Amino acid sequence: MIFACDLDQTLIYSRNSMGLIDADELVPVETYKGDYLSFMTRTAYHKLQRISKQVHFVPTTTRIYEQFERVFGLREGIESRYAIVSNGGRVLVNGQSDLSWENQVKRITLKECAPAVEIKELFDRMVSGDGLIMKESYCDELFYSIIINRELLPQGMMTEFEVLLQGFGWNSSLQGRKIYLVPKTLSKGLAVQYVKELSNEGCVFAAGDSLLDESMLVIAEEAVAPKHGELYRKYGTHDHIRFTERSGIRACDEILDVLMNRMEVRNAQ
Repeated sequence: MIFACDLDQTLIYSRNSMGLIDADELVPVETYKGDYLSFMTRTAYHKLQRISKQVHFVPTTTRIYEQFERVFGLREGIESRYAIVSNGGRVLVNGQSDLSWENQVKRITLKECAPAVEIKELFDRMVSGDGLIMKESYCDELFYSIIINRELLPQGMMTEFEVLLQGFGWNSSLQGRKIYLVPKTLSKGLAVQYVKELSNEGCVFAAGDSLLDESMLVIAEEAVAPKHGELYRKYGTHDHIRFTERSGIRACDEILDVLMNRMEVRNAQ
């Protein structure tokens, strides 16, 4: 079995996203410039350690490699041969990039999607002069990550922009203070399918909170999404995706409980 799991606001949580919880229940898992940025609950961390010894745990994130490497907690007592970064643009095998996959993604993106600069110009025209953008990055020459002043985000703008993107081969996603502009060929689902073939596994359990996670959730045999996420806000209920009862950092515990129950059923068969 493969456990393909998004990181931010699915598996790991910042202080702003975790909700109310006692500090002594937390385990730091990410550091940056000497500060702890992300956490898991102690119980979830121990569960993940056990899970990773029985299935292929595949961290699957929109973070670029350098940001992924900051999550030191996923290397301490947790086994993970495969990882997916840059929203599916890069597959890591034992920490090394699979160049065949990267070249394939870039080739298909150039063929099927509008140039990145054209999409960025569309976005800039929509937000011109309103002070919305605080910082922006063109990540791995694949997609845009834009930090915004959330208070200045016009109501309905993301829906309007998603309509504008139709026909260009790109998607957009709002996650907290970040807006992602991503080619449709950059897909967590396609990357998970590729890892499934590499690992010769037949079953995928997937978890993720955002629209950028949807592609891997719909191809999984079983899928769970946190109640606080972008997917829940869009759907509320879903025929294939199960939403947690809990929100914030405790949603992670619930996701891992669902997975462990599934593993017990499979082992009993």
